[in-house]
Amino acid sequence: MKTRLTCIALAVLLASGAAAGQDKAKKLYRWVDKDGKVQFSDTLPDEALEQARTEISANSGRTTGEVGRALTPEEQAESDRLAAEREVQQRADEKQRQTEEAMLASFQTEEDLRRSYGVRVSLMQENLNAIEAGIGSQRNSLTSLLADASEAELAGQPVNAMQAATIRELRQEMAKQQNMLIIKQAELMKLDEDLDYLVQRFRELKGVEEAPATPEAAAPAGDDPTG
Repeated sequence: MKTRLTCIALAVLLASGAAAGQDKAKKLYRWVDKDGKVQFSDTLPDEALEQARTEISANSGRTTGEVGRALTPEEQAESDRLAAEREVQQRADEKQRQTEEAMLASFQTEEDLRRSYGVRVSLMQENLNAIEAGIGSQRNSLTSLLADASEAELAGQPVNAMQAATIRELRQEMAKQQNMLIIKQAELMKLDEDLDYLVQRFRELKGVEEAPATPEAAAPAGDDPTG
């Protein structure tokens, strides 16, 4: 009975909407009120503004849209967070696409790609070597300063204030350089991973298959394959 009454109510509203003017794109709304009852109307009461609802064409009776219920502050915050994550991922995907297009335009062969990355790896390795050398030099200076301070203390003399300040600064600088070394080592590893991925993508985009290993390449160095 309830379903029949609902259908009758909808039919009456459709008829009145059609009679009001065929040229107007009049809407009807369907929603469930706070008591769980299905309601139809050509206007929305205030209590229905935050409820999920269906929009229906008064002329055709067809559904023209769906509006979700209003989100709670927590739900809205989560929705905003997910939207921000999607935007970040879309930017990353676009950057990746541009990288792949540039790769196709810049490198004719896989060897060209590997050679380019080889230069970058060499430069990064030189940077790592320089950081390690700097840390070694700072360590030697710190060791010397600590030895002088220790001798002064054993002799019953106070450690020079400037010397103590220099020791603190060296320790702080060494800690910074060691952190930088860790970061650069991670970047070098990431560069190797990037190269492996780009080589694979290069082959896929160029339609080139990986060359099979030759017997010479497969044999350990120094071994005579003929026995």
